[in-house]
Parts: sequence; C-alpha cells; structure tokens
Amino acid sequence: MAIPNALVYADRLFTTTDGKTAHGLVRYCQRYHIVGVIDSTLPGGDAGQLLDGTPNGIPVFPSLETALTKTTPQTFIIGAVSEGGVLPAGYEHAVEQALSHGLDIVSGLHEFISDKPRCAALAKKHGCTITDIRKIYRDHKRFYTGQITTIPATRIALLGTDSAIGKRTMAVVLVNTLRKRGYTADMIFTGQTGWMQGWRHGVVLDTLINDFVSGGIEGAILDSWNDDHPQYIIIEGQGSLVHPFFPGGFEILAAGRVHGFLLMDAPGRPHLDGFPGYPMPDPQRVISIAELLTEKPLLGIGLSHEHLTPSDMNTQKKHYQERFHVPVVDPLRDPADSIVDTLETITAKVT
Repeated sequence: MAIPNALVYADRLFTTTDGKTAHGLVRYCQRYHIVGVIDSTLPGGDAGQLLDGTPNGIPVFPSLETALTKTTPQTFIIGAVSEGGVLPAGYEHAVEQALSHGLDIVSGLHEFISDKPRCAALAKKHGCTITDIRKIYRDHKRFYTGQITTIPATRIALLGTDSAIGKRTMAVVLVNTLRKRGYTADMIFTGQTGWMQGWRHGVVLDTLINDFVSGGIEGAILDSWNDDHPQYIIIEGQGSLVHPFFPGGFEILAAGRVHGFLLMDAPGRPHLDGFPGYPMPDPQRVISIAELLTEKPLLGIGLSHEHLTPSDMNTQKKHYQERFHVPVVDPLRDPADSIVDTLETITAKVT
C-alpha cells in the first residue's frame, strides 16, 4: 500500500517546544511521506534546516493554499500540542479548510476533531477520514500479567529531566544505530507522535485508564517480542519522574522491567517547559530516583543543545561525562555509537 503524502500543520509553533509533534515527523516518519510543514510566521525554507540546521528536503509553507499549489497531499496532520490538549487558536478553521480540500485529518490531541459536528459533516461531504489517535487507545484495557519476565530482549527506558526534551528522538536514534550494527531492535512508543511516525508497537499512555497503564506497556512489549523477537527494545519516555505537571516514567520502569535507562537533559534550559517559576531539576536527582526504582544502571546521557553554542555544548558534554561516568551525546549532532557500545555490555550480562 502506498504511503500517503502528508502536510504537517504547526502554525506559529513549529520552532517552539509546542511543535514537538511536527519535530518528530520532520526528523523521522514511516507511516506518512511528509511533503511540507505549514507555519505562517516563518519565512519559508527547509524544515530540517530551520529545526536542526540540516536540510532534509521538507519545505515550509505559509498557508495550506500555498502548499497545495506545490504538493499533492492526502493527509493533514496536526503537528502542535497545547496545554490541556485542545486545538490551538485558529487550528479548527485550518482543519475545516483541509477537509474542504478533501484531505484526511490526523490529530493526537485530547480534543477529538471527529466529535466536532461541522468537521464531521465536512468529512462526510468530501469523503475524508478523521483519525483521533487517542480515540484508538481510549478503550485499550490490558492488565499487567508478569509475562514480560519471560522475554529475553534487552529493555532500555528513556527518561528525562523535563518534557519535550528529546526522549523520543534519542530512542529513534538508538534503534536506528542498533539496526545498522546488525541487531534487531524496536521502539515502544508511548505517545501519539510515535504512532504517527509508524512504530508498530506501543500505547498512548495519557489516554489509558490508570488501572491499565502497566498492562498497556507490558502488552506492547509482549506484542513486539511475539511479532519480531527484537534483541533490543527501547521504550520511549514521557514527561519526567519529578515534573509536577507532566509526571511520567514510573510505570515504564516498573512495567517494562528494564535492564537499564538513559537520561535526557537540557543544560541550557532555564526552567521546566511551560513553567517559568520551576527551575530545572538536578539530573542526579532523577538518576537517583530511577536507580532506586529499578536497581539498574544509568547507561548514558543525551543532551539537548537548545540555548547553547557549540563551544558551550562541548563543555557541558565533558562536564556530564566527568560527573556521571557514562557516554554523553547530542542525539541530533553526534553518533550514538558510544551509548550502543554500553548497551552491548548490558546485553552480555543479561543473556
């Protein structure tokens, strides 16, 4: 089946942390062929260049109308998030425009587009589908069974000191690096962007009823093993163990029965994402909590280079290596081989 062409709508937000869904799709996507990003506040150009400083051939357009003169999409993806998971201001009009042009809609927000009468009517009129990803997992009910202890795959969790800090990006880089070395590896997605990227196994954690969160994580890992028998399973993190608004990670560590974990941090970030009054936590605090929860080791650290010059970043990497005695990389600029070297030693201990 042909992969559909898709436009990613991130108006006003593509270059902010609220554009993280668009960021993930621009950097890696197998479910859709991303043919453009829409943000009226940007001067155009290449999405990869604007985001990471490396062109990737995905153009930025100021409007849907402009994009439609230069691309032939079948799908319109909401590429931004918001506090509370509602459509950002002005986005509903953009969705209606897309439906009027016969484009299918994909959204990972808590506010369901398919429940909006006008959108549903436009979809019916123009023969479009509306996929609210969180609806897919709303009734997902699996209990934790303990069967995960029978799986011989090496399971690694991605944690962070904050939200929107690169956990999914690091997970993707690790899986791709492992595969290049000849290993079988899979990523377990835990948020809507991972589903959009096309990963086969996972759940959208903040959609599940609490009683089924652990079972959802275990079930996704069991499905991955039964389908593919990967040697490595990398579990995408959510939020932070110490974030007051976006807490996340405990269920991943507990239900995933991980053999080790990696931490993402942003040394140049002045405060928690979206909360100016909350300073970033000391990474040692998060590491200590994770070590107590899992009795497993920190295997590496990924750093975000936001707000840092290349010289600052080199200084920070050296500081983190000296402080924590693990490999430290910027997943957007450095190869992840040093961390994979460490994962190979963990495999030797658990096999």
